[in-house]
Amino acid sequence: MDYYLKLVLMGGGVVLIGGGVLLHEWSNRRRARRLLATRPALDPAGFGRAYFGESDRRALLAAEVRKVLAEHVPYSLEGLGPDDAFVGDLRMDELDSMSTVELVVGLEQRFGITIPDEDAQGILSFRQLVDYLEKRVPEDRLASGSERAGEQMQLTSATARPEALAADPCVRRP
Repeated sequence: MDYYLKLVLMGGGVVLIGGGVLLHEWSNRRRARRLLATRPALDPAGFGRAYFGESDRRALLAAEVRKVLAEHVPYSLEGLGPDDAFVGDLRMDELDSMSTVELVVGLEQRFGITIPDEDAQGILSFRQLVDYLEKRVPEDRLASGSERAGEQMQLTSATARPEALAADPCVRRP
């Protein structure tokens, strides 16, 4: 009888530990969502134009990178900031052990490049990632993203809600 009681108690302990892991994951996702909710909501093209609009190429690259990132996080990136850290702000280290690897693979496939592990480990924020890719993504791979993305950027830049962006400290001003 004691033997079965020990097994049941041990099984309950596993459930509690498993529940703690789920609660921890939920808490980290919630932290990331809270941070993103404090900022102006922008679609990928508006995000690229607002934060990386120094050139059309850079703005389009940022929009495309954000689309790839959105495939690898379980929350909306509408409030993403250009200097958000993948670990500290977006909590990618806490999602699952493969989310960062899958992001790198997704970027490699999207842009037809290879990102060495040493380089990937040194990229800590969204801006650093865009800076890194800007130097390595061939012009034709970015343009092949779609002409629709370029049209979307032009449309969004005209309607990017300047009043919301004026209050955002992340927006670079000339």
